Order: sequence, then structure tokens, then C-alpha cells
Amino acid sequence: MTPDDPTSTARADEFPPTTPGDAAPPSRDGVMLLAGDIRVRFGGVVAVDGVSLSVAAGQVYGLVGPNGSGKTTFLNALTGVVPAAGSLRVGGTAVPLGRARRSRAAGVLRMFQTPQTFVNLSCLENVLLACEDTRSSGLFAAWLARPLMWRRERERWRVAAAAMERVGLSGLDDLPAGALTYGQQRLLELARALAGRPRALLLDEPSAGLNDAETEQLAGLIRELRGDGLAIVVIDHKIDFIDSICDVVGVLELGRMVASGPPGEVWRDPKVVSAYLGTALEPQAAPDGGPGRPAADVAAGAEAARHA
Repeated sequence: MTPDDPTSTARADEFPPTTPGDAAPPSRDGVMLLAGDIRVRFGGVVAVDGVSLSVAAGQVYGLVGPNGSGKTTFLNALTGVVPAAGSLRVGGTAVPLGRARRSRAAGVLRMFQTPQTFVNLSCLENVLLACEDTRSSGLFAAWLARPLMWRRERERWRVAAAAMERVGLSGLDDLPAGALTYGQQRLLELARALAGRPRALLLDEPSAGLNDAETEQLAGLIRELRGDGLAIVVIDHKIDFIDSICDVVGVLELGRMVASGPPGEVWRDPKVVSAYLGTALEPQAAPDGGPGRPAADVAAGAEAARHA
């Protein structure tokens, strides 16, 4: 539906493709997102311990690590959801941490681990939530500048419809979000982020719950967004997915960055192998000088003793 005709349906092909927002251009060295020495504490627990990264415009940075390593908390810090120490710059401009509105104004938007959609709103209404334009929206504008108000409102609807088309959800504008499949809800959340015209896009396990075909569709979409000049950070546990889209991969363990670089190099790093698979135990010698017990038996025995 369009604002000036509640009974009509907006055609996505009328609208231009979405483009990154104009919150800030890249810095002179091409870096769009620069996070320095980010630290997050919850009481005596250090969840993120001095993590730094930089993402250039048109680059995809993969952030991986075991469960509980601080990946999502790191994104929460960048988006102002949790108090944090350190520094954040977007396009060379400093952004205060712990201030969600300031991160949003700088063009930092995200997807969450599970779809955060309003199931009773239509798909298009969900996406419209990210199209903030409060100009000419007050009582004064409604009375004395109504043509301008409607012109800007129609622009919001155009941007939202274009975002839905971009992710492959055109034609579902009026469908309640609760009627979508899980994979479609993930795409709807991505459309909402794109409608906010991000400069830096943070994706928290975007392929979780998707089948192979949906995962490949998502990977292709992320590659397209990289071509638009977005700085993208992706958290995911599907290594093939990360390999297919990321220029750089960073690995977190216990809140610290233990490795960073091209995917092929990172997967061979001994610290990464240890973080994911653990370190093999040496065979334990038998008391009588015999051949000893295999390392796997020693590990199993230690685990059993720990739970005894």
C-alpha cells in the first residue's frame, strides 16, 4: 500500500536500488569501520578484552569463534547496546560507545541472531521502521506543509519497497511478517537494515536456520552489498559460508582476538585449531614403563573425573 492510496500496492520495480547512507564517507585510507581496543565487562567477567578491527568500504570481515567467545557482545558494543570502553570510528568520525542512537546516526546497523520482526505488522511496515525521516512530520507540517509531508512520506515507502525487492521479497508487502517462513524473516530483517541506509552492516549468524539454497542466496546478496561499498561484519558458524564471502577473518577466543587475516591463512593458524578443536594430549606413560594409554583415553578419563 502507498500513503496516498491505502488500497493500492506499491510496485517494487518503480523504485531505484537502495544505496548506502550518507552518514559518513570512508576515511582517507578507505577504512569505513574502525574499532579500537573494545572492552566489555559484566561485573567481574570480561566478555570482550581489547578487540580491534578495521573494515574498509566494500570489504566483508568474518568474525568467528567458539560459543561464548564474545562475538555477539562485540557487536552489541559497536551498536551501543551494552556499555563498553575503547574507540569506534565510522568513516573517520568518532562515534561514542554505549549510545545506540549515535551508532545508528553514524550508519551502523545490524541483524540479530534470531529475527527481530513485528509479526502483527505487514512486511512493508516492518521495513518502514528503519526509514527514519522526522522532517515535516509534526503538527505544523500536517497543517501548513502537507504536500511536503506527503512527498517525504512517499519517499520512505519507495525506499522500503526497494529494500524488499533487493532481498527478493517483492510482492509480499502486505503479508503479515508472522506468515513468512524463517528464512524469509531473516531476509526481512536484512531488508529493514538496508532501508536504514547503512554505512557499516553487522550480521549476527545470518545463515543460522537456513537450508543450503537459502544460504547460497544470502551469500550472493552479501557479495552484491559489498559491491555497493558497504563495510560488512559477519558472525557465523558455517565455515564454507564464511570462506565464500569474506575477505578477512578474525577469530575470537575468551573475548580476545587470537588470529586475523585471509581465510586460508587463518584456518591453518595453530591458535585457531586449538580454539576450535583443542590441543591433543601427549600419551601418558604407564607406571611400569609400558606403552602407556592413548591420548584419547587420557582425555576421556580426565573428563569423567571432572564430572565425578
